[in-house]
Amino acid sequence: MTSRSVVPDLADTLRRRPTVRLGDDVDPGWRDALTAWARSHGLEVTDGDATLAITTDPGQVVNAAWVHSPFAGVEHLAPALPDDVLLTRTTGTMPGRIAEYVLTWVLAERWQVARYLAQSTTATWDASKPPASPDRRTAVVVGTGAMGAAIAGTLATLGYRVVGLSRTGRPARAFDAVLPLAQAFDATSPEPTTSRAPSPTEQVFDTAQADVLVLALPHTPQTDGLITPGLLRAFERVHLVNIGRGSAVRTATLLDALDSGRVRHATLDVVEREPLEASSPLWRRPDVTITPHVSGLTLPSDVVAGLDAALTAIRAGARPESAVARDRGY
Repeated sequence: MTSRSVVPDLADTLRRRPTVRLGDDVDPGWRDALTAWARSHGLEVTDGDATLAITTDPGQVVNAAWVHSPFAGVEHLAPALPDDVLLTRTTGTMPGRIAEYVLTWVLAERWQVARYLAQSTTATWDASKPPASPDRRTAVVVGTGAMGAAIAGTLATLGYRVVGLSRTGRPARAFDAVLPLAQAFDATSPEPTTSRAPSPTEQVFDTAQADVLVLALPHTPQTDGLITPGLLRAFERVHLVNIGRGSAVRTATLLDALDSGRVRHATLDVVEREPLEASSPLWRRPDVTITPHVSGLTLPSDVVAGLDAALTAIRAGARPESAVARDRGY
């Protein structure tokens, strides 16, 4: 059963049982705003069984017919819920903030901000090796959803030609080109393939010419470890920025790519295990910047707006735009 087919039944259930449960995991600072939203739509907030559960914890669902994640990630909910439960998620203004984060750190690396901050603390005036514009004008964004599209639009303002890589390769307006990941390079091969004639994909996309590589992937079984050593060996001195999920690239894989020079710098808002342990070698590398998973913070207004849009669609008998496709996990 698809989320589209359960919507008419859900609209009827909401009329008969207009109840909402706020999971114990919901931020205490958000509860007043969510309670006010529920009451404004004639929905009763309850601690027991409810038609709608707002939570990220499958254990908090309690026979709900509709579950809304207050965050974009649904990796814990998607595999745990019955097929006849509608699952929606919050995106809100997150894409714009994530795009701003990527822009900030791409420019910070280009303009050697860390170097000049260090020189400021030691009263060092060193005008040697000034920042220069990149001689490569291609940026690659792995993941072409709402986050990837916002990133692509922002990088385009810096003059980059932005190539998106996705599961299907379906064209997307924000990108100059979108290619299927499997065709862009052989991610399972230990070395890039060079003994055959270039495919049409390779003729329009040369990984060695990429200056920036952004990972904007959700966590699914398919994206777990997707960024392999073979894939990274196709690049040359790329700036890798990960704002998706740390599970997409193993720490050991990233360290090898840094050591070999395939990745010249890594800016990581997400890592394989969070919080990153103090013993991790990532902390002690000048070619790595760590931020504590802050690029896409969700605001309570984002959750309210997402719920508003979903409820309006459901009451009209339509599938909400925020509905999760279970087969993809996002």
